[in-house]
Amino acid sequence: MECSFALLSGGNSRRFNDDKTKALLFGKPLYEYGLECGLSIASQVMHISKDKAKYKPFMENVEYIEDELDVVCPMSGLITAARYAKYDNIFILSADSPLITGNFFKYLYNNINTYDGVVPVVDNRQYPLTAIYKRHVLLSMEEDYNKNEYKLMKSLQNHNILYIQEDEIISSGFSKEMFININYKDDLKLLEENHG
Repeated sequence: MECSFALLSGGNSRRFNDDKTKALLFGKPLYEYGLECGLSIASQVMHISKDKAKYKPFMENVEYIEDELDVVCPMSGLITAARYAKYDNIFILSADSPLITGNFFKYLYNNINTYDGVVPVVDNRQYPLTAIYKRHVLLSMEEDYNKNEYKLMKSLQNHNILYIQEDEIISSGFSKEMFININYKDDLKLLEENHG
């Protein structure tokens, strides 16, 4: 699919008390689940982080890109992804979401049509880091970033975003469970217990 895919591994993992992107789930680092998802669907796969060296050995067909902005946050990762993207449609995924599938991203892509982006809403919560955007949406965030305004949802208000609701997601054959984020070490244990 002629789209770019960016996995964001820029968080500080304060709640996890360690680098959660490299924590093991069934013996595999969390970030590898996201990259494998991207490689299954996109022509370009990027891994955005503050220190790409810590992800060696590098996976084949993945571009490892360092977030070059001073204040590292989700918005800085999105801006960096847009700067390096080869395609107008950009899939975004955070590295702490190992259950998101390539088929779900295809579903988002099939809904973008004339919209500037597609963001899922589950349990009344928007997931702007499990989404697809047009490149100009992410590039425009630089204006907010330069004003020290880092809230993604506020920045997205300036664009024509489709928010796909939970009932539609479920009726299309997807599970809410996909949206589990790993924030604590206990989250990993529970995931392994429930899927072991």
